[in-house]
Amino acid sequence: MLLTSKYSLPDCPEHTLARPRLLDLLQGSSSEQLLLVTAPAGYGKTTLVSSWAASQDTPVAWYSLDSSDNEPTQFCRYLVESVHRATGNGTPETHALLAAQQRPDPAIVISQMLAELRGHPDELRIVLDDYHQIDNEAVHHATRFLLRHAPAGIGVVLTSRSQPPLGLASLRVQGRLLELGSAELALNCDEISQLLNQRLPFTLESDRVQQLHQLSEGWPPAVQLFALSVRDREEVDRYLGELEQGHSHILDYLAEEVLERLEPDLRELLACTSILTRVNARLAEQLTGLEDGQQLLEQVARRGLFLQAQDSSRQWFRYHPVFARFLQRQLTDKQRRYALHRLASDTWQSLEQPLEALRHSLAAEDGEGLQKLLIIHGEQLLREGQTRVLNDCLDWLGGETLKRNARFTLLAAKMARDNFDYDRCKKYLSAAESWLQREDPAQWSDFEGAFATMRAQTAVAKGRTLVAKEYAEAALELLRPDQQGERIAALLVTGETSFCLGELDEGSNYMGEVEALAMSEQDFPSAAWAICQQTEIAIAQGLLKKADGLRERAARLVEEQHLTGLPISEFICRLRGQLAWERGDLDEAAAAARHGMQINRKVGERWLLPEYTLLLKVAQARGEREESLEWLSRIDHLLSGEQYHRDWVANADSARIRVWRALGDQKAIAAWQEQAQPVADRPSNHFEQCHGRNHVRALIELTRWSDANRLITRLQQVARDCGLVTDCLRNLVLEAHLLWLRQQREAAVQAIREALSIGAERDFTASFLQVGKPLIVILKAVLEEEELPDAERDKAQELIRQAQAQPELDGGIRIELDETIIREILDSDAVPDFLRHSPLTPREWQVLNAIHSGLSNERIARHFKVAPSTIKTHIRSLYQKLDVKDRQEAIALAEQMLRSVQDQPSDQT
Repeated sequence: MLLTSKYSLPDCPEHTLARPRLLDLLQGSSSEQLLLVTAPAGYGKTTLVSSWAASQDTPVAWYSLDSSDNEPTQFCRYLVESVHRATGNGTPETHALLAAQQRPDPAIVISQMLAELRGHPDELRIVLDDYHQIDNEAVHHATRFLLRHAPAGIGVVLTSRSQPPLGLASLRVQGRLLELGSAELALNCDEISQLLNQRLPFTLESDRVQQLHQLSEGWPPAVQLFALSVRDREEVDRYLGELEQGHSHILDYLAEEVLERLEPDLRELLACTSILTRVNARLAEQLTGLEDGQQLLEQVARRGLFLQAQDSSRQWFRYHPVFARFLQRQLTDKQRRYALHRLASDTWQSLEQPLEALRHSLAAEDGEGLQKLLIIHGEQLLREGQTRVLNDCLDWLGGETLKRNARFTLLAAKMARDNFDYDRCKKYLSAAESWLQREDPAQWSDFEGAFATMRAQTAVAKGRTLVAKEYAEAALELLRPDQQGERIAALLVTGETSFCLGELDEGSNYMGEVEALAMSEQDFPSAAWAICQQTEIAIAQGLLKKADGLRERAARLVEEQHLTGLPISEFICRLRGQLAWERGDLDEAAAAARHGMQINRKVGERWLLPEYTLLLKVAQARGEREESLEWLSRIDHLLSGEQYHRDWVANADSARIRVWRALGDQKAIAAWQEQAQPVADRPSNHFEQCHGRNHVRALIELTRWSDANRLITRLQQVARDCGLVTDCLRNLVLEAHLLWLRQQREAAVQAIREALSIGAERDFTASFLQVGKPLIVILKAVLEEEELPDAERDKAQELIRQAQAQPELDGGIRIELDETIIREILDSDAVPDFLRHSPLTPREWQVLNAIHSGLSNERIARHFKVAPSTIKTHIRSLYQKLDVKDRQEAIALAEQMLRSVQDQPSDQT
């Protein structure tokens, strides 16, 4: 009796994810090719091939293999039965042959079957599913015979967890082998997003999809378990954390599907090498005590045990991270685990891989080995951005050990500073200085200059610019000739203090010197950092094209020196995003932000504040309300729980205030203005200027216009004195908006004209658009000026077009009404004829605009500083003139008229 389930095409599971990119590959294959689909458990091999088979117009013979099919006669019987039924009883003689003989020769059976199939009118595909179940050489021989002698039009599809021993090299050379492996079968981000959209009751944000993809590496069971386990947004982080540690359901799945099927010796091999992030023959031999490490690794990879080659020469391999975490759970003997880690550390040191050696010394709790590695390699690893492992090592050593070793103290202090934890940084330095001066003055003398450098870096980060400059100058006097790394750091501080003090040319010159010195010392991260600082100075000077050229130079250096995974690479992405944002390229800005997130996510979400901020700006510019609220929520969460440099905070606050303004959230603006740090007496750099403008925007929204005017005047005076051209432009645009609100039309036009004169020949766009729709009104007034130069006129018209196209978060239209806009409304086809004969007064137009903006009668009365009864009188007159009966009809008519003006080309003005 034959089981029909073994030769029947299996049903596709419900909610199967469509995978057109893979189905197209299979669909485009020739029947002359062997289709080989190999991947470890869970990659969806059977589902993919059965989906493809179900869509074929020509017959498909399906054979699901299990361990019982290692008996050659059974293999032949099921193979023939499958082909016979798929071809409409097309192999009767072979069928009869099998019925007549108890133990037929497989070669004779397959020869007879192929002979009958030669006369079959259609092409045929024979699917051998789960071929890894076969370990009988006689069955392998029969399969090789089938592949070798199959006539034209008869193709074979084979799925397996391991590479089948079928001698496929000749087929590969002949181009008759199409292979799909785990790299192809792994879900990509788009497929994960599509699957989750089908299963989850909410839309998962793209960065969370990328994080899930990173942790699972596209392994379908992990993604499917996510879809089953997560019921709301609050559970997303919990599941991702469980996946990183090894989710219990996934561990159970791997134990049942993989580990229970392996021989004990092979289990031991996997457990020993699973502690490695990557493995080669030498490491495998050292950790297992076995010989022939390369052959062993090749065997494991062929068996489909989640081990993948990392290079074309197949010298280096790595386990899938989910599988590695599973295997590490099998190492239950603590002492044995420590011994393996010590062996791994020693081997990595001999391979000149200090980071890997350090990880294993820490895992082995080998204090002596750990300290030796930190003394030799700690500074280099810090420059390479390996802060997580360094922090873990120093935490394990403890405070008493740190203060007795100046190198360890400096490492800990630098990481605390980079985490914006300045109090902790000061604590490390003070404790070590006190102990070293008392107990080890010789060591203190050697490192006094390095401590001064560290204090200079901390001071400049805290905004204590003059103190930072004093420490940096002292450090340059104290540092020994062999402390060039610290000298570069001190010079960087000197350049940065010049920048912060508004001495831009001097700061740029310092950074150029630092770049040259760092390049001569082959300190490429510091050189790239100095170029990025020059980029920021060029942006502050309004030299956007020069800034983009400098950023490109830094990017090339990072690429050439293979530094793309370091923090400096994220800095370059951030600059790329800022420049793209300024010129209005939202797609490029978003792409830069997401690239920066990929780099920084490995060191924790707290480092993603600049990227979240940029993505909030992009979402708002696109009018994406839900997306904006999501990024706003994440930024609020980070700012409430972390400390950041003032530059990051000011930029984030700027984006938040614009969203609050767009949503009419006066309460949030008032709360921010109440608790925000005061503006510096002399805001001489871009981040203090940005913070000052944040205060101005808040004061404008709170109708504290006199205070806003005094502050913007001070900001502009300092910006002019320091040559902060970009800040001058941004201040002018904001000042123009404030003057317009105060009904000082001529002064507002003059301010925006000065801004246009700065931006006319440059890539400034976003700096103008940040005031929103009021810009349209002001620019249209500017276009009425007869003496306006052509370049400024062109810039104004382009900005009007872009401001008109920029949607509001609520989908509505927001245009400030003045005489110019009212004339355009009255000239448009959208206005009712009766409104031309019974015109509104200027105050009635203003009240109509306020109603359209969603303000209540009380809010409108407070805005115009009149009694509510006066506003009610205006509204009754409005309704009569507009021929509407209620507020909703008035809003709809206003929307129609305002939209007609917005949609007009600006060159009509």
